[in-house]
Amino acid sequence: MTRHALIYLMAFATPGIMGFVSFGIYTRVLSPADYAVYSVGVSLAYLIGNVLYGWLRFALGRYQSEAPQTDFLPFTLASFAVLSGLAVPALAFAAVQFLPEFSILAVFAVLAMTVAQALFDITQEVRRARHHSAAFARLSIARSLTSFTLGTGAAFLFVSGSAVVAGIAAGFAALSILSLVALLRAAPSERAGDAVIRRFWRYGLPLSLSGLVFSGNATLARLIVGWLLGAEAAGHFGAALDVTSQLTGIVAASVAAIVGPMAIRAHVTSGRSGSSEHLADGAELFLAAMVPVVVGLILVAPLFGEVVAGRAFEAEVGLLMPLLALSRGLNAFAQFYLHIGFQIVERPLRQVVCGAVTLLVNVGASILLIGPFGVLGAAYGIVLGDIVGVLVSILLLRSVFPMPVPLPSLGRVGLAALAMTATCLAVLHGAEMSPTVLLALTVLAGAGTYGLAAVLLDVANLRRDVLPQALHWLKGGRRA
Repeated sequence: MTRHALIYLMAFATPGIMGFVSFGIYTRVLSPADYAVYSVGVSLAYLIGNVLYGWLRFALGRYQSEAPQTDFLPFTLASFAVLSGLAVPALAFAAVQFLPEFSILAVFAVLAMTVAQALFDITQEVRRARHHSAAFARLSIARSLTSFTLGTGAAFLFVSGSAVVAGIAAGFAALSILSLVALLRAAPSERAGDAVIRRFWRYGLPLSLSGLVFSGNATLARLIVGWLLGAEAAGHFGAALDVTSQLTGIVAASVAAIVGPMAIRAHVTSGRSGSSEHLADGAELFLAAMVPVVVGLILVAPLFGEVVAGRAFEAEVGLLMPLLALSRGLNAFAQFYLHIGFQIVERPLRQVVCGAVTLLVNVGASILLIGPFGVLGAAYGIVLGDIVGVLVSILLLRSVFPMPVPLPSLGRVGLAALAMTATCLAVLHGAEMSPTVLLALTVLAGAGTYGLAAVLLDVANLRRDVLPQALHWLKGGRRA
């Protein structure tokens, strides 16, 4: 499991690094108002895509994991084409008629990114469910590099948030076509039967609501800030939310890419005991990867804003990042780990309820708190929503599929995180140097301390399984 997760980490790390670099570029080239167009546009594309197509992707991942020899792609692509043909023209017409403040380029870019990103994600879901981790990684890296090149090129050439979204969409479109062609050439001969397709529909369609509530959480947070505080504040808030989402999302998606399919397949072959064993290992791996990222972002937030963000963004990014890092960590734990339980037992409506409660608390708390606290109130609101979302998820899972969260794993991860925290604080408060060097030294010292502690404590079987495999691979490489 850990080996596959490391491959997926490479696949998601490259988009994360590109997103990190592009964040530094966009916050220097674009004004806060133009950054808001980019941030809200990308978030809207993700929201619309999750509502229209997310159920296809989730259901595909669920049933492809259960039956890797079956070809679900023809049915999925037919559904994708029908949805696109009906929804995209209607959305374009509605945007032009009722949102005149949106430019034609902005509308086109958002819808193009919606369709292209959804198609790329569908093809990647097939590979993830079949454990084709190397192919998944290659395509993810290629897509990231292409979108980065086109998006940053558009930023420098046009200094426009809409143009940046269009460039990113073009990268998704190019790689989704290449990915789809490769999948169609190597498709399995066994087609999905009518009974499976009916299960596919029954399980998947409720998840369109899940896509609305979960993706709407971050999108509405941006829109509420813009509505109450203006476009510039929305740009500041969007910048802080974007970078924390990217950095935590790399880790969460890497672990979930292997934990979910393995647990679903184990449930089919070995029942609840088999899937629970995989999930217990997955919980430790997830926490071992996520906790140091969240803690690290909280510790270096002011320095990160000063060094990485553009001058117009640095104060707000440093102020908001600790709360948003906590929020994104909680959100990832709910969506990428806890909700696997709902997928295993095919209870998507409970997943929708969790998302709806999270969304309602976030929106209500944000509206109430933005008045007295400004943009910081929106961060408080999204944290409160995510805390409630985790608690509701645990409560609703208890009666259908209690997810294991082993306490010894929590203890080991906590000890390693404490060692990392002590090291980072010692560097931050004990060294006089330039902000850039101090940030780099803090990150390296913290990562090294956490890694050493994780090995000594055998977090996620690092000492017992991963290191021997790595040494064996290195010896083989030297002999070759």
